[in-house]
Amino acid sequence: MRNDKVKMLVFHPVIAPYRIDFFNELYSQFGAEVCLFYRNLRSQKFDYEKIEKQFLFNPIYIEKKGSFVSWVKKIVHQLSVSKPNVVLVSELGVPTLITILYKFITFKRYKIVSMIDDSYDMVAGDKQFSWKHKYATKLLMPLLDEVINVEPMVTDFYNTKFNKGFFFPIITSDKIAKQCLEKVIPISNEYIKTYHLQGKKVLLFVGRLVKIKNVSFAIKAFMKANIPNSVFVIVGDGSERKNLESLAQHFENIIFTGRLEDDELYAWYNIAQCFTLPSLQEPFGAVTNEALQGGCKVLISKVAGSLCLVEEGKNGYLIDPKNMDDYIKKLISILDDADACDTIHKVRQNLMIYTFNDKFEGFYNKVQNLIK
Repeated sequence: MRNDKVKMLVFHPVIAPYRIDFFNELYSQFGAEVCLFYRNLRSQKFDYEKIEKQFLFNPIYIEKKGSFVSWVKKIVHQLSVSKPNVVLVSELGVPTLITILYKFITFKRYKIVSMIDDSYDMVAGDKQFSWKHKYATKLLMPLLDEVINVEPMVTDFYNTKFNKGFFFPIITSDKIAKQCLEKVIPISNEYIKTYHLQGKKVLLFVGRLVKIKNVSFAIKAFMKANIPNSVFVIVGDGSERKNLESLAQHFENIIFTGRLEDDELYAWYNIAQCFTLPSLQEPFGAVTNEALQGGCKVLISKVAGSLCLVEEGKNGYLIDPKNMDDYIKKLISILDDADACDTIHKVRQNLMIYTFNDKFEGFYNKVQNLIK
């Protein structure tokens, strides 16, 4: 049932596939007005028409076109006409600053909540992506009413330093994920035939092929491990692809599929026994959630925010993205215990340790308490 006491306004750059469930639930539970600044991610392009069709709401686009001043005026106008009592913003950029300034200039009483996706390695190790983000944290954090963090250690860090912080990882609806995985079983079986994966054990990577993702490390480790009847499937594209293909050119059991999304991507989660994210820096890594929902055990970098989804030895392991021997040991451990690929008839057990519904319920209660 929708909570009519909360009038929520959302300012967010764009909605990626792994955020759809969260924003749909904001609309379902609070009737949130969702304002977006772009129609696709700048770092990678999704089929945005397909994404929009999954929205339960009609987004308000305040696109960054024309002058900076006109864009700011549109944000201020939306704050004026929406009359929110809760404003949900993304990170600590210009829209967040405008939301704070408008509140104090007009003496409005709405609560401001920011979604900040930094990993613990970034905030505690002083490794933010830019100096602007670093100083914005110091200046604006005290002026926010609450902060949503994607990692529990970051939440503890912000609670200690700023007395605010709520843990909500980047995860999707388990029910919807299961439906997606069931729908693509025929595609999964087609992949098994096409790539001759019957009787094989599959290591999977999904993401941009750029240096910070450290895929060359995983390729070298896989080659050195030399696990019988194993295949490394690399899904993605990027500036490093040619170098990575050159590195793997003499190994027929390393497959580059190119960039995939939607059904063509989800089909791989039904197949792989192990998923890896060996990044050197990673704010979160939503693909970890997708892989675990598909029943893949994971090898996740200890500097990735999604390390909070890993229960050591049960649904995977954390790895040092520079320690190859340890990586190989853990990879062998996972694949040795796994069943080889066979024709798929049903989806595997979900290996997530958190559920979307439980986490959203906690957020719902947090919002309720904010407006009391």
